[in-house]
Amino acid sequence: EKLKKQGFQTATLIQTKSLPVIARRINCLLVAPTGSGKTEAAVIPVFSVLSSTTTLESRKGKIRVIYVTPLRALNNDVLRRIVKYAEYDGLRVEIRHGDTNTKTRKRIADDPPEILITTPESLGAILTSQKMLFALQDLEWVIIDEVHELVSSERGAHLSLSLERLHSVSLKAITRIGLSATLSSLAETSKFVVGPERKCAILVD
Repeated sequence: EKLKKQGFQTATLIQTKSLPVIARRINCLLVAPTGSGKTEAAVIPVFSVLSSTTTLESRKGKIRVIYVTPLRALNNDVLRRIVKYAEYDGLRVEIRHGDTNTKTRKRIADDPPEILITTPESLGAILTSQKMLFALQDLEWVIIDEVHELVSSERGAHLSLSLERLHSVSLKAITRIGLSATLSSLAETSKFVVGPERKCAILVD
């Protein structure tokens, strides 16, 4: 029903598989070709759960969702869609990356959004700020986009460390969701997404 309200006539295969898994807050890796609706498969249920389980007042001043992307993969169309889905549920989105100006960074720190889109490098920088660490204490969801671009790189190694730090910072249980194009080593990639000791559902289109 939520997908229909957002303009989808029918759910794609990856959306059909992922919706019940994400709704139950299960760590997962979504693997599907470009254009199959992976972004929607992740963000629509996450935003829906967030808006239905917390009040506006309880969300204020806390980041609940972090969306990590190698920013060049996040084109303007994808960004507009994420913002639209968030606003539909009464949620606010901000973007923090290497080119974000000082004024915007200060606004994010002083008045954190419910959803923060960032890069692996900027996430590492955020974790050095006491004000941002406080804002992350109620973090519940981490979505990692374009996992196939990060898994075997130095950026990916740094991201893995930052993701573990998020678990130590947040007072909530964090659910991780990875989005990727077709991969050859699904088991190893799922370990990258959630860490070697956590279980991860692998959903393939």
